Amino acid sequence: MGNARILHPSPVESKRFGLDIARGTIGPNATPDSILDDILALRPDVAIFRCAAGDTGQLAALAGAGLVPLHADTLVYYQAALAARAGVGSTIVPAVRRSGPGDEEALAHLVRRSFAGYRNHYHANPWFQPAAILEGYVEWALTYATSPAPQKETWVRCENDEVRGFATCRIDATGSTVEIVLNAVDPDWQGRGLYSELLDFLLAHYARSGMTELSVSTQVWNYRVQRAWARAGLAIDRAYDTYHVNVPKNFQPGR
Repeated sequence: MGNARILHPSPVESKRFGLDIARGTIGPNATPDSILDDILALRPDVAIFRCAAGDTGQLAALAGAGLVPLHADTLVYYQAALAARAGVGSTIVPAVRRSGPGDEEALAHLVRRSFAGYRNHYHANPWFQPAAILEGYVEWALTYATSPAPQKETWVRCENDEVRGFATCRIDATGSTVEIVLNAVDPDWQGRGLYSELLDFLLAHYARSGMTELSVSTQVWNYRVQRAWARAGLAIDRAYDTYHVNVPKNFQPGR
């Protein structure tokens, strides 16, 4: 048995997809049967877990019990050290501003346009409906845009007073690092430098705010945005594999 439970119920996802979903990330103290033990304890419909890319330590126990772990995607993280950027450039970009009341409809429209057809780990699993996956992105973005929490910030890139790009950011509890958790530019406005301008603004803004590190992630196949990050000076830092395990009703381990 592992020292601590890795999988935990995910009520937001469970409500969205109409399935009992549990998820977690493999830590350094996991044993080879940690995920299987948690599945037997929680009995979810779907278990979703992430582990360091290439780590197959949980797969043998799952397969031996009669479950089929599905490799759903690989997530890559890039990061930038901000200390050297604190005195470089300007954070004054008239077309970039904090999201405010009244932006919700424009953000929802932009997210639906930007992420329609975008493939993430849910798409690898036939139990998840594409329409619900897309609405999950909308819910995710609006949760940040309407949150009163100071650790959650949403920025928009406007053109002719219309929202054409956005970035939702999460600041850690110490106020020293920030992660861009979701970002996009309207498909009709891509290739015009809007995303690079938004990214440069965020790097300069958070550097001048005294933060030390900015990170951002995407699916490994999303080469275009990774090239934009590399041009802006970000470097790949780590990667995670995402696995799904669909658990049959009345499952009993065959071990």
